[in-house]
Amino acid sequence: MNMNGTPVVADIRKEWDWVKVGIKEILLGQPQLTYRAEDVYAECVNNNATLFILEKNFVVTTVYLDRYTDDKIFLMWLAFGKSMQNAHRYVHFFEQVARDCGCVYMEGKTSIDRLGEYYLENDWYLDTRIFRRKLERFGEE
Repeated sequence: MNMNGTPVVADIRKEWDWVKVGIKEILLGQPQLTYRAEDVYAECVNNNATLFILEKNFVVTTVYLDRYTDDKIFLMWLAFGKSMQNAHRYVHFFEQVARDCGCVYMEGKTSIDRLGEYYLENDWYLDTRIFRRKLERFGEE
């Protein structure tokens, strides 16, 4: 941990015991998410995602390309911690990380209304909402 209160990049292999607990808590609270904790681990180990930690809080980020514009997008994929009410203090830090990665946009996804309200109140805009309906297979009741 960085002693000045700034998140630092961490090795998920070294932090897995406690990070896994947080990921599983997120997944329990949001059953619509389709990945498993082990998928997050694999993405970090394969350098497709980055784990940032600060005390016992974490954020998993990834950078991806918009397939039509080739703009880089910095996605804050997962965030967890016991003191998440102060998470807004770190937005500027992650904005700078996104700039350093050459990103044009930052993105956060959530199904939690309270977090959506936070985004809208803090200079984010609503790009799209995804509503999903599961289709029954032919012959199922």
